Amino acid sequence: MSNYSLPVRYGFIGALLMCIFGLFTYMFYRTLFSSFFVQMIFGLAYFASVIFIVVWGVVTYKREISEINFFKAFVAGMIIFSITMFASNFTSYIIPNYIDTDYPQQLYNLVKKSTAESMEKFGAPEEEIEKAMDRIEPDQFSPTLAKTAKAYGVSLGVGAILCLIVAAFVSRKNSSVSDIQPTHES
Repeated sequence: MSNYSLPVRYGFIGALLMCIFGLFTYMFYRTLFSSFFVQMIFGLAYFASVIFIVVWGVVTYKREISEINFFKAFVAGMIIFSITMFASNFTSYIIPNYIDTDYPQQLYNLVKKSTAESMEKFGAPEEEIEKAMDRIEPDQFSPTLAKTAKAYGVSLGVGAILCLIVAAFVSRKNSSVSDIQPTHES
């Protein structure tokens, strides 16, 4: 049985990073959600940092134990990912339910306004804008424990796919020049 303390450590580094992202989102949500472009950049930075933490942690783990098989690489990645995403989901639940209970309503109003403005800029017909506004509900911005648990489960599914890919690359054998034997045919 392998010691997984290093992946746990990287999971907590990822958890700290996700808590910072969550607090940053909360503190600057008026700026973040007022522009579609800023939302996209911030979302990409969020996902890139999660992927980076998992890859960095698994590669470092491989260096520490020198040889790693697919299963160990996958488990290490899932440990890192599950701790990281637990912190992300926990932060997303705590802020609107305990720190600032007005936050969901404010976020709802801001998203509704910025969506309408973006659709108008792109020349969407008025009836399409109204349909989009009808699909945006205030309860979408109020996370319950059930919604948070479901989001965590979905993120673990996505994380499993990410960790399978990372494990496939990290666990493959490196072929060195000395392993390649020339063939002599007469």
